[in-house]
Amino acid sequence: MDPCMKLSLDLPETSYVYDDTAATRSVSKPMAPTSIVAKVSPNGLIELSEHFYINHSKQNEPIRVEVQLKAEGIFLRRETGVPDEVCEQRIPLSDIIGSSCGPRMKKSHRGSLVSCRRIDEDTEVENGTRKDICAYLHIYAYIKSETSDKSSVRRERTVRILRFRSFDTYEENLKVAERWQHAIRINQSAVKNQLGEKQLLIFLNPKSGKGKGREMFHKQVAPLLKEAEMPYELHVTAHINYAREFVRKHNDLLRCYSGIVVASGDGLFFEVLNGIMEREDWRAITRGLPIGIIPCGSGNGLARSIAYLYKEPYEPKPILYATLTCVAGQRAPMDIVRIDSGKEGKSSEIYSFLSVGWGLIADIDIESERLRSIGATRFTFWSIRRLIGLRTYTGKLSYLRCEQKNERKTYGKLVSSTSNEEQRLPPEVQEFHDIPNPPRDERPDNSRPLADAEEDDEFADAISLDGASNQSYVDSWHSAVSKHTAYFSLAAQSLRSRRSVLSRLETINLEYENRRPPSTLPTLDQPVPTDTWHTEEGEYVMVHAAYTTHLSSDCFFAPQSLLNDGIIYLVIIRAGVSRSQLAQFLLGTSSGTHLPKEPNEYIEVVPVRAFRIEPCSDKEGIITVDGERVDYGPIQGEVLRGVINVMVPSPNCTN
Repeated sequence: MDPCMKLSLDLPETSYVYDDTAATRSVSKPMAPTSIVAKVSPNGLIELSEHFYINHSKQNEPIRVEVQLKAEGIFLRRETGVPDEVCEQRIPLSDIIGSSCGPRMKKSHRGSLVSCRRIDEDTEVENGTRKDICAYLHIYAYIKSETSDKSSVRRERTVRILRFRSFDTYEENLKVAERWQHAIRINQSAVKNQLGEKQLLIFLNPKSGKGKGREMFHKQVAPLLKEAEMPYELHVTAHINYAREFVRKHNDLLRCYSGIVVASGDGLFFEVLNGIMEREDWRAITRGLPIGIIPCGSGNGLARSIAYLYKEPYEPKPILYATLTCVAGQRAPMDIVRIDSGKEGKSSEIYSFLSVGWGLIADIDIESERLRSIGATRFTFWSIRRLIGLRTYTGKLSYLRCEQKNERKTYGKLVSSTSNEEQRLPPEVQEFHDIPNPPRDERPDNSRPLADAEEDDEFADAISLDGASNQSYVDSWHSAVSKHTAYFSLAAQSLRSRRSVLSRLETINLEYENRRPPSTLPTLDQPVPTDTWHTEEGEYVMVHAAYTTHLSSDCFFAPQSLLNDGIIYLVIIRAGVSRSQLAQFLLGTSSGTHLPKEPNEYIEVVPVRAFRIEPCSDKEGIITVDGERVDYGPIQGEVLRGVINVMVPSPNCTN
């Protein structure tokens, strides 16, 4: 690491002031005024370069710093006094979260995340003239680096301040500062998927984090959102299912908000997810509004999973790092699992993003709720208690094994997995053009042109052409097997018919948008297929279905899981397992070493696409979905791949 970079990362908050005319004010030797070198690259990115100066108490001459804005980021090159030696620092654009431009700001010392405050302008103006004519550009960045032992990564807050005073008035200096700020935003838009100008919808659970959720938000989250210039609307939940009811009933979610952020544990994310899935326009909401999570609770499995998969730091500042993820503007598709449960003929459908548990881990999670005041330690304490009083549960377990990881499930249909870009593009795309009517002797069965057909039969005629010989219509929009896309224009005589067709298509599309994802599973009162499903009966210590890497911040449960792999990892622990094996299993969950490397008759992990758990009805127990207790009885789930979008960190552009 170069000296300049090391200097900027050794402190929790680094702030340097670069002055574009400091040299002319501090030394007798005159220096030529600096100038901005501007360049626009072919892809629209702006490059700026300007010299700034830092007064150093131990040197007569000011230190010259060249600041350059490029596509890769902001470069700061400082002279070292040694010939042909320059100290350089690069701040990647992906690490810059925002900037502010204006008069001098006063630094607050109440905490490293509290933003600078503007000095009262009345104290800066005398006799109608501004005393300080300088304009300041504050650049806020959270630079990613390795720790000293290179065992983990961290992000440290770095503030770079550019002071402009080459001109004689504040307004002229402000124009130059704003030019830099605008150029930074233009270049950032090329490397970030900005959430847009709409505000974030944030739900805060005030009881999360030992009842300090509100305090943690205002001290750690709000200042960072201010630095990122991210508008938001904060809702403090007043009761259980407050967030669920809000997102289910709000009519203008897409119009008013650019995303939804949950500042709590996994329970509030569960509410938001199911509130969305209960809406008629759930497809549009899941496509248009990414969901983010800031871990203010005790579990925090999803936030930890996202950080792990994107190689982002989590400890020791999980709230800070997760907030950076929410303002990064990136999104990724994520699987959810549709859960059918029921008892005594009552069935219900909910949607899960984390796990389904029956037995040991579910018991520990729910029964330790009485110790919530001691924080995450409650899980350790109750694990010891459950090991001493070990329980087993009798029932039937069925599952549909996932044989290949490259298979993709699209609501009942299996296709080979491809990249997102490949899934969006058709095999062939031809130019935008009208399709001419072929001569009568070249049309199948000498049929009439479409424009001459009867209006009432036009749609049926178009569909019937799919069965014709492979002539001119095979590669038109009429053919269901066509590998081409094209624009088709109907003749004026068929305008009424075209409207009729479009009306029918709109009706079909509306019905599709409002329809729930169709289930491929039999109902709970029907048996599962015996030819494709595996079924077994016996006694179990635990059955846990997981689809994220972490169940909580310190429970690394499914190391191979991805956000959008279409796989449920079913962990089965059968009766007969020794307490020492169970202890090793529970201890290994913190590091992901709990799963057996070799086949084990008591502990097994099976990748599946669907599962069913049927406990014996003569004994009560606990079943959880995403940590929430549900009715004890038969339950089944199937994975729905990539249904929602979650907020994820920006790509690592530091290399």
